[in-house]
Amino acid sequence: MENPLFLLLLLISILHWNSFASLINEKSYFKINSSSIKQARKAFMSFDISKLQDPPMPSYSFSVYHIDVFEKSKFNDYESMLTHRLAQDHARATYLASKLKYRDTKIKKDPDFQEKYARNLSKNHDQDLKVAPTNYFNGHYVALLLLGSERTRNYLLIDSGSYLVWWQCAPCVPNKCFKPRYNTIYDSTTSKTFTGLDCVENSSICISTDHDFRCALGSKRCFYTQQYITGETTKGFMASDVITFPSDNTQSRIKFGCSIDQKGGTDFSGTFSGILGLSKRVSLTATGGYSLPSQLGSSIFALCLPTAASVHPSFLSFNKAPWIYGTEAKLLKNRLTPHWYYVNLFKIVINDKVVPVDPSWWNGQKETHGVMIDTGTLITRFPHDYYIIFRDVFREEVKDYTMIEGGYGIFDTCYEDDPDGAEVYFPIIKFYFGNYSESQEVLLVDGRVVVSIGGYYCLAFMPWDDKSTLIGTNQLQGIGLTFDTKNNALTFSVDACD
Repeated sequence: MENPLFLLLLLISILHWNSFASLINEKSYFKINSSSIKQARKAFMSFDISKLQDPPMPSYSFSVYHIDVFEKSKFNDYESMLTHRLAQDHARATYLASKLKYRDTKIKKDPDFQEKYARNLSKNHDQDLKVAPTNYFNGHYVALLLLGSERTRNYLLIDSGSYLVWWQCAPCVPNKCFKPRYNTIYDSTTSKTFTGLDCVENSSICISTDHDFRCALGSKRCFYTQQYITGETTKGFMASDVITFPSDNTQSRIKFGCSIDQKGGTDFSGTFSGILGLSKRVSLTATGGYSLPSQLGSSIFALCLPTAASVHPSFLSFNKAPWIYGTEAKLLKNRLTPHWYYVNLFKIVINDKVVPVDPSWWNGQKETHGVMIDTGTLITRFPHDYYIIFRDVFREEVKDYTMIEGGYGIFDTCYEDDPDGAEVYFPIIKFYFGNYSESQEVLLVDGRVVVSIGGYYCLAFMPWDDKSTLIGTNQLQGIGLTFDTKNNALTFSVDACD
């Protein structure tokens, strides 16, 4: 005869599981398993990068890789690499928030400062007023470009907030170019298609309203300097050459920063050779005119960011999106940072619970507020007050797991992994753009919601000391992004790639 106590406990377990399974079905929890994550990360760290292959691509496209594919050899294991990336990201966000806070304080003290600031973006950059999108040198994805007549392979760091395309350009100032690990330095003297630009004869070559650019009357070159808070400085002059799209050998001529003098910092590691600026064009003469979409005359570009542990490249495509479905957000204008991509985030729902928010927090036209898409940010940042509300709703939906007191590292909401490697369930997070309807939702699951680190699962969102919101690459990984500046729209195609 069976033990009555055993049967009772078995019945309770079955009822408990049925109840939880019903809850999962009702609220659409997703399941995650640490064993599969560990296997994927182990395969990533052991992957031989000499076996990287470019993906099949449409015309006017470049291959895109996660930067960790090239930098993983610097770390003992995936965990230490992830910890390093998170520390970098936290430092970047802290710095950026301080710059934005300085601007906002000035606006409060001087009612006319906002108008002065916006006016200076298109007329005359003052050192104290400028908040440069590129002055924190960081990023998580690189694109492979073929440069000049020799089709020199170079990886450039993708930056949606940068308005300049530049790469290392030999002949360099002696000992002032860093040695590339996976690239050959582009040599302007061997490229038959290289052209110097005369900024005296054609003043539009040099952004005269930007103090980082100056036209030298003697050499007739437009010189520039880009400085980054982490200690890096790059100097060079504006030039012109062709880039080749590998899928069909189509070529386009672009103006680029021929950088002959790089120094300082730790981020000039040799993994990449420069910056691929993808920011919006503001005007013919102001910031944005040198970004790649502007120069290609393309109002549409599509970008898919591979997941962090993926060894499979994706692509950056111009003129036409390779996917035909998705949730469309509206791109909003912001006078104070007009080159960044702001979207009309309307509401966030965790399972079936709406996270209450004052709509003005996400109104990009309120100048100091808004929601920005930023490829330089890893973890999505919310204004501190909103994050607390968001976090508390998330915690309420995760009641069956032990939350770690004090969190782990930079994260404050972390849960123990199952010691036996069983599946763990977390709530789905839904972003709604424009209005609260199914057609306007973007579903976030798996690594877009929680980060697996230190034996814990941590909520992959952070607070920061600013009124704006930054949507980072951790939440965008594997999602097809179509930027359409003509129609002021950004389309999110979940799981369209990778």
